[in-house]
Amino acid sequence: MAGSQEKSEKPTAKRLQKARQRGQTAKSRELVALGVLLFGTVAVYLSGSLVVHSFRELLQEVLNHAARPDLNNTVVAALFNRSAKQMFIVLAPVFVAASVAAVGINIIQLKGFFFSFEAMRISLSNLNPLQGLKRFFSVRSFSELVKSLLKLIIIGYAVYSVIFSERQTLMSLVDRDVFDILQTTGDLALKLLVRVMAIMLLVSFLDFGYQKWQHKQDLMMTKQEIKEEYKETEGNPQIKGRIKSIQKTLARQRMLSHVKKATMVITNPTHYAVALAYSPEMEAPRVVAMGVDFLAIKIIGIARKSGIPVIQNPPLARALYKQVRLDETIPVELYRAVAKVLAYVFQQKRQAAE
Repeated sequence: MAGSQEKSEKPTAKRLQKARQRGQTAKSRELVALGVLLFGTVAVYLSGSLVVHSFRELLQEVLNHAARPDLNNTVVAALFNRSAKQMFIVLAPVFVAASVAAVGINIIQLKGFFFSFEAMRISLSNLNPLQGLKRFFSVRSFSELVKSLLKLIIIGYAVYSVIFSERQTLMSLVDRDVFDILQTTGDLALKLLVRVMAIMLLVSFLDFGYQKWQHKQDLMMTKQEIKEEYKETEGNPQIKGRIKSIQKTLARQRMLSHVKKATMVITNPTHYAVALAYSPEMEAPRVVAMGVDFLAIKIIGIARKSGIPVIQNPPLARALYKQVRLDETIPVELYRAVAKVLAYVFQQKRQAAE
């Protein structure tokens, strides 16, 4: 039934949380790629002199060994090992910077460190060829294809424009030495990277907005799904209402059983009834039962059957009902009024005892 209804409702917090646990989150790969490229470029720029110096030494050593008449496999192996170590030292900062960027941007997008085991589980539906075809021809796949083609065209044009504008410089490299070629190529690559990153910055923010919108659309719910989730979370409204009714009944019965412990009941005379208990050990009189209308009549009836004094004092009854909660002691401002009634009750009890 839920599948035939229109998904017009925004996803609830519970649905968003379940999707997050499954690894279904809104994140942009383009933003990660931009961060990796940016941090990697900055790392190369900051260590530019070291990179150029290392490559110059490495190239010089290779050329020197290549001209040696006693060149053999041992010399080549030793040269290869030194070259590999030198390359690792030069490129390590770049890899570290790129890794930090990838992890950091993902944490920012996911609003904290997050790892989903459910996303790693192998699902048999993913092995179904029909499901694979559906995913291949889905709207999401088509949008990803269009995005990739547009990005390829824009970046390709940027690369072409840079190379075309620097064609004279590139043609003049034929007459220069190796180190000048490396320097010029590095400057050209940096210029190209800046232009590509500017394009990717725009693409990344557009893609991030689109991914958030698409994620929300994928999690939209029908009215029936909202109702079913509410039942799972809060329980069936009818059953919940019945439980509340039973709880109120039990609380009322428990309160009425405390009327017999009261010292007196102050009434309005039938609209309000407040039962107060007091003993010399108590700091102040305490409300043990209270009610209006039908419940007030019940309290008065129990009090009279139990021989508890019922005193009509409408202003005091209303003040007690509005200012004091059940099982609380009366406030200081009502001490004098209640004390007068208590004195009257105790006097009546003494006279009855005599």
